[in-house]
Amino acid sequence: MKLRGVPATMLGVAVAAGLSGCGGHHEPAEAALSWRAAPLPAPAGDRAMVRGATWCGGRWVVVGATADPRGRTRPAVWASADGKRWATLRLDPGDDYYAARAILGSVGCAHGRLAVLGAKSGGAHGNPRTATWRQLNDGSLAAGPARFELYGGPSAVAVSRLVGGPRGYLIAGTRASGAAVWTSPTGSPFRLHEGTRGLASTSRVRTQALDAAWLRGEWTVIGDSIDRTGRLIATAWTGSGDGPWRPARLPGGSTITTAERLVPTAAGPLVVGVDDGGFGVWSERGGGWTLESTFGRVDPGATSAAYVSGAALAGSRLVATYSDGERYRFALGPPDGLVEAALPAPVTVGGDRSVTVATHGSELLLLTDTGRQGVVWLTRIQR
Repeated sequence: MKLRGVPATMLGVAVAAGLSGCGGHHEPAEAALSWRAAPLPAPAGDRAMVRGATWCGGRWVVVGATADPRGRTRPAVWASADGKRWATLRLDPGDDYYAARAILGSVGCAHGRLAVLGAKSGGAHGNPRTATWRQLNDGSLAAGPARFELYGGPSAVAVSRLVGGPRGYLIAGTRASGAAVWTSPTGSPFRLHEGTRGLASTSRVRTQALDAAWLRGEWTVIGDSIDRTGRLIATAWTGSGDGPWRPARLPGGSTITTAERLVPTAAGPLVVGVDDGGFGVWSERGGGWTLESTFGRVDPGATSAAYVSGAALAGSRLVATYSDGERYRFALGPPDGLVEAALPAPVTVGGDRSVTVATHGSELLLLTDTGRQGVVWLTRIQR
């Protein structure tokens, strides 16, 4: 299926879900999803690059960039009340050279306002130049000034994901000292918390943070701990700011587990990540973590990393997008039994390609980027 120049009148694509490995559910399952694609406005000749989405202030918001035929990028934010008709939001990068060329990768919502995280590689060493954007009273977004060492510098490792909550915004990431977070009540400026007790690396483990959510009056951050043998262990931390943070290892996996996407629910957090040669769903109930189920598998001939690229709750169903190391895949179902469903368009792993997902109620917004064109797909999950 060609994705370049998808028309607004494209018919919905019916997709039948197939059976995948899942803990406790081995019977065949069918789930018909009717996908509808929507084009995103972009300058003539440019392509849309889609990277993250959320529901905020009564509308869908998608972040990413546009790229011209020579590969030159400009940050972009699109908004839509119905997921069908999209408009761009005005962005002000100020005098920041890299912000004006950034690819926006993560978006959070707090009190109906947006904050966005983006980066552009450059400089003498080609390192990512990270910036955050804050929504102003007129609805536009402005890049926030930040000293280089706030996200970069000699202690930089990774700036992973921005999320919103009742206390404002938090960015999960990693510094030379291990897992770290950045916090802001308004979206600008952000304050770095590194070397924090319970969250940072110790003499026994090295830590990294990948995602976060506000739950039960505090932040939960998830990521990995690497022990002295090199084993990767899925880990969750609870706390705030300078801590102290309380770490908890997630069970499962004899060789590797990762905690990559965190989904808040009324019953508690759900975590999706890699579990040995497949993927797992963990839940936390009553202070303890349980491996709810496993699904999918890592391609044994994979040439790229396997990881979870998105997860969200649609009604009572968990939805997840993930890379098996060769191509992106999609799974849905109750947390104790996800099954694989076909994507509306195939996307192989590599380069500027990506797939992720966001939800609002029973609506599901899927982002696919083949490296040639980014597309937004909308469907509704039947409970």
